Amino acid sequence: MNEKRKIKVEDFLCLLVIICPILDIVSFIFRNVFDTSISPSTFLRPIIPIFVMIYLFFKNDKKFKIYTFGVGIIYLVYGLIHLYLFEKLQTGSSYSNVVHEAQYIVNYSFMILNLFVFIFVFKDRDSTKLKNSVIISMYIYIISIFISILTNTSSSTYIEGMGKKGWFESGNSIGTILILSLFIYMALLSIKKYRKVIILLIILLGIFLTIFLGTRVGLYGFILVLIIYMIVEIIYKLIAKAKINKKVIAICIFGVCAVILVVIAVGSTTLQRRKHLESIESNIIDENINAEAHVTGSILEIRNKIIDGTLEEGYMSDAEKKSILELYDICNENGITNNDQRTQQLIYNAMLVKNQKDPLAILFGNGYLNNFRELVMEMEIPAFLFNFGLIGFTLYFVPFLLIFAYGLYIGIKNIKKIDQEYMMLILGAGFVFAISFFAGYTFFNSSSMIIIVVINTLLVNKIINLKKEL
Repeated sequence: MNEKRKIKVEDFLCLLVIICPILDIVSFIFRNVFDTSISPSTFLRPIIPIFVMIYLFFKNDKKFKIYTFGVGIIYLVYGLIHLYLFEKLQTGSSYSNVVHEAQYIVNYSFMILNLFVFIFVFKDRDSTKLKNSVIISMYIYIISIFISILTNTSSSTYIEGMGKKGWFESGNSIGTILILSLFIYMALLSIKKYRKVIILLIILLGIFLTIFLGTRVGLYGFILVLIIYMIVEIIYKLIAKAKINKKVIAICIFGVCAVILVVIAVGSTTLQRRKHLESIESNIIDENINAEAHVTGSILEIRNKIIDGTLEEGYMSDAEKKSILELYDICNENGITNNDQRTQQLIYNAMLVKNQKDPLAILFGNGYLNNFRELVMEMEIPAFLFNFGLIGFTLYFVPFLLIFAYGLYIGIKNIKKIDQEYMMLILGAGFVFAISFFAGYTFFNSSSMIIIVVINTLLVNKIINLKKEL
């Protein structure tokens, strides 16, 4: 009789990857059907990583215990100081309170915990189960989305009713998850046993991302990843002096052409959304210049009240008022469109740090949710720097940057020894930064966070294995 396979600690982490879409759906149902801000997913999601961390803590030696405890204290102290400064700098225009701000601190700290746990557990181990878990998870995502579309129960991507995002909270987040997952398994197209499963998954993802979702991340991201993989395949074969797999190249070319043809023939919600935004640009008129405004209507109203001296006492600090005035002038001088909120957020937050002149805020952050609602930064990387400070930027973002930089260095140094998977993972790690900067809410979302952690875990494993061969 065959002995039953022993459940290993990595199996729990693979399970976490698989159930991410289920937890997301449960969260969406509780928030939108039962109209509650609390969902079981909030409590269920951390259980596995915390359980694994406790297991590792007691299993390993004293040095490991001291190291992990010390790092934990650093993150805890930073979080407490950040929240203290948040409350100190809060004004009447702040988007939310200290409890909501604490959620960001917890989520980003939880992200680093996941990164550590995944890398430590999968170090020097076969990553096949982890890759398979991602594929299973993506099938759950995409099948549930198409069921929601077919049953007419899908939520809209935008408040205007445009786009479909299934039973998920954010269109940008679901698009990011599906796009980033491609970097994990597309390299497996060269393996025959995976080919049919992955091709079907890519087709389903492509239909949803380019036609139904309605975000630029979905449409342009999918096309870009297909092109990236095609280039990677060609470069790898040229370096290895091997025969180029014409089937794989043909699949990528067909995929790109099919997307373009379908978008032209059927249309894309993304393009409809862009046309809608362009059509409403002229709705906001700035009477100060007798022309189309270059900031949003709400920001224009606040600016005018500051100039008139009618802004409510305590609604904004002097630094915030000055930053609003500078934002208005910069947007007018550079012809920024009034619906380009990301650019307005970036300009305002940069000006705010300059005008606050507060060393503690520069180090620990001035508070992510301390800004007026339209000026809360969607671009995550600048938000790490401006709103969470130099220390927050170092604690939350630099670990990923170091893995990417070291992986890039090792890859270039050993260019003739790396494979397609290594190239796709390093490009995926870099693509995370691009999406986080231009789209935002990439590291914060609990499920896209897991995909980012998996990409970096697989990359670290590839680096370790490559160094062993040297």
